[in-house]
Amino acid sequence: MYCITNSVDVHQQAPTRTLAQSGWQQTVQIKKYLGTIIHSNALLSAAHLGLNDMGPRDTFTLEGTHTLTSKVSTNISDLAIHFFTPPITNKDYIALINIEGELDTNALVVLQGCGLERGDVVVTSGSRTNGWKWAWDKALSIRRWGVNRFWGATDDSLCSVATFDNNGDPDECMLSVGDSGGPGFIQTGSGWKVAMVISAVDPAVFTLSTNPVSAFYASLYDCAGLYYQDGAAWKWVEPQESPQPCLLICSRVSQRLAWLTNTVKGLTFPADLGLSWNCLTNQPSREQASNGFWMDVILTNAGPYSARNVTVDLEWAEEVLIKGSSTSHGTFTTNSWSLPLIQDGSCATLHVETVLWTDRSRWITNRAVIVAVDKPDENSANNEASQPLLLPQTMSTVILFL
Repeated sequence: MYCITNSVDVHQQAPTRTLAQSGWQQTVQIKKYLGTIIHSNALLSAAHLGLNDMGPRDTFTLEGTHTLTSKVSTNISDLAIHFFTPPITNKDYIALINIEGELDTNALVVLQGCGLERGDVVVTSGSRTNGWKWAWDKALSIRRWGVNRFWGATDDSLCSVATFDNNGDPDECMLSVGDSGGPGFIQTGSGWKVAMVISAVDPAVFTLSTNPVSAFYASLYDCAGLYYQDGAAWKWVEPQESPQPCLLICSRVSQRLAWLTNTVKGLTFPADLGLSWNCLTNQPSREQASNGFWMDVILTNAGPYSARNVTVDLEWAEEVLIKGSSTSHGTFTTNSWSLPLIQDGSCATLHVETVLWTDRSRWITNRAVIVAVDKPDENSANNEASQPLLLPQTMSTVILFL
């Protein structure tokens, strides 16, 4: 792996600033390749890596030495799980997983790999630099990072594709041999999640003619004017108005969740939902009614995963008369608030306009409780919230809140 700007020292260290915490500490090197820890005893890598590349009895060091014990892969995609012992006890070293397929398209992705450095410049038509050859003679298996933007999925939706387009980002990277198995992390509302695993570069082998003796491996902004290897054949890349760049291909984790959860027992995707109240009293109506209240029920998802099919039940004190409502998300019907989706790191608000009436000063209590959600919640202490209110003595006649 290399970047457009050859800041070797920078890209061999953990990313900083806006890219900090983008998966560096959840990734480990085993022999010449990378794997990403996704559970206390399991890491994720590429299936096409053979057992001699990464397999049982191989080790990695992370607060102690851990030994791989077995590998599980599938022929549907290029993902593999490696189990290891002893387990990881520090959750900071366990990567979150992107489970929402719509989030990785057009996402900025931080990629990691142990591939080759960039070599000699490749010059084609117009005497311009179109990229670099792979530097087989330079250091291999040095861990690096770079960025790219994934613009779409392949036809079967199991892979994501990005181009090497020289868009001006000094951290933009392209891959080479040795990068296979490395992760791609995207940022969501509550943090960075592993969304893909590096699989391939296409095309990678070029010639100036159909003579294979002159063939070279390269990563290019524009392949126009060259022949590229396609199986046993050599195909010509005809110059066009727009560049024809190399592509990098990664296996999408979100498309293999059923396989992951069946393979890695205990793998869950929790969401920390919490409720709170906000009450604004004595809001002016046309009559300046002293008993008009606006009440907000706030639902927050602290993540790390989005939650769907959420239902919040509301219990109103008998002194509360609801005159109107609105929601930022979902629908509300007097005693129930339903939300099809609340993304991780976001919040939703139920705004209720009320009239309160009583013939004496007293305390009342409204209550909200989460009764349904499609994700486990490891912090249930904030799933219920009450709102005590001290009502002043007012006229017993209800005044309409307009």
